[in-house]
Amino acid sequence: MGVLRETRVSGGGGLLRDSAGQVLVAFSAYLGEATSLHAEVLAMVKGVQVCLGKGFLPRVVQSDSKLLIDILQRRCLCPWSVRREVVQIWHLVEGVQFEHCYREANKVADILSNVGVSHPQDQLRVYSAEQALPLVAQGECRLNRLGVPSVRRVRV
Repeated sequence: MGVLRETRVSGGGGLLRDSAGQVLVAFSAYLGEATSLHAEVLAMVKGVQVCLGKGFLPRVVQSDSKLLIDILQRRCLCPWSVRREVVQIWHLVEGVQFEHCYREANKVADILSNVGVSHPQDQLRVYSAEQALPLVAQGECRLNRLGVPSVRRVRV
């Protein structure tokens, strides 16, 4: 008996910031049909490739996917379905620290992921400055720099 893994249209997004919180580079990507784990892995591959392509080597890579971070930190076994991409990440950023962050701390990346779903004609959009980001992402970046806490709304 197999396990049914639900796929859906997915997008990915992420950003690299400096120590002051200024956006150095960001991206949104259309990822097509994927499971949630596969979408997280594909987004990380694209994010690392974008950073390296712009001449940046991140020191810390964060994700709100605890499972993905556990896989990248070699704390749990990597499913065969994402093994190739995980190995690619390991090779691209040897020595980089992988950290889990809560969804509330990853709001800009989530916004960019949603933007990615909306542009299937453009597989990848790269933003070279905060001013180039979609307006809602710009606002969230400003709030982050000001230290305004992000609150997640839960429907009951």
